[in-house]
Amino acid sequence: MPISIALLFCVPIGLLFYFAARWLLRFFLDNFEKKERRAALFFGAFGAFSIPLIYCSGLVGDAIGGRLGETVDGVIFAVAALGLIGPLLRTLMEGKWRSFGRHH
Repeated sequence: MPISIALLFCVPIGLLFYFAARWLLRFFLDNFEKKERRAALFFGAFGAFSIPLIYCSGLVGDAIGGRLGETVDGVIFAVAALGLIGPLLRTLMEGKWRSFGRHH
């Protein structure tokens, strides 16, 4: 599939990730306040950027052949995925570490 057609799927996949995250946060946390909404938006953005991320990491893996290309591809993919997931985790953990020491 050409990338021009694959990029058309970014928006529906992003919306699917957003609504899945929204439903899961409501189901497991029993609330959906500002930080949960922001976390669902970050997860939706991760879903929308997953297709270009996979495509670009595949291009890098093909450009550098062999085991080195696979390693570079994996590292670039992991760093980019952590860059997208990091704000999500930071948003969800907001305020938890400040109150952690007070209860013990």
